[in-house]
Amino acid sequence: MKTVKLLVASMVMGWILSVPCVMAQQVAPADVQQAAVQGLQPFLDKLPVTSLEEYGFAPGDSLGTATLGDPFLVYTITPSALEKYQAGTAVTSMVTKTTMWYFPVLIAGQPRAILVVDWLDNQWQAVSLGYYAGLAKQLVPLSNQWKAAQGYHPMLIVVFQARQFLFTVPEKDSQNLTKLVNQDPAINTAGAPTVDYATLGAAAGVIEQLKPVVKDALK
Repeated sequence: MKTVKLLVASMVMGWILSVPCVMAQQVAPADVQQAAVQGLQPFLDKLPVTSLEEYGFAPGDSLGTATLGDPFLVYTITPSALEKYQAGTAVTSMVTKTTMWYFPVLIAGQPRAILVVDWLDNQWQAVSLGYYAGLAKQLVPLSNQWKAAQGYHPMLIVVFQARQFLFTVPEKDSQNLTKLVNQDPAINTAGAPTVDYATLGAAAGVIEQLKPVVKDALK
């Protein structure tokens, strides 16, 4: 506890205020977890047997053995936040929390798809499955690289206009922002390669790359 206090005291004030909130938000509430558990099998039962690969599953997968991996609360960076960004701004101060939670769906421990839980009709519900199948293959190695047991809570971020998923690890520093491998949700990324995500990107460079893409999308 003393070590943690000393570490926090050495950070800038904005980061001090943001990290405890961010860390708390990375643990899915019990009712969100329950919605995911209850919603998984009904969605799996609806999948057409002849189209499983379109949802991220491999031939021979036994859907009855599917389990859920560590969930991610989804954040976004709005076009306005991108435009207002200045070098040195903490990434956590730019993001806006959504109501969506992404749960990787696993078969024998291997990522296959994403189950999305969202707040609808005044309750948490599983709303889709197979969403960005290739993304599941990136979230699992991301969790493995930056483990909660080691004090890390990577934040999943999407810039909708750029069709780009990113993440930041606020416990590492306030200036990291890294693109996930599968960049375009319109593309079938089920076969996207996995990486270990040990190397983090610099927010300033990533944001400058995103700005013109978002501007173009808004035309």
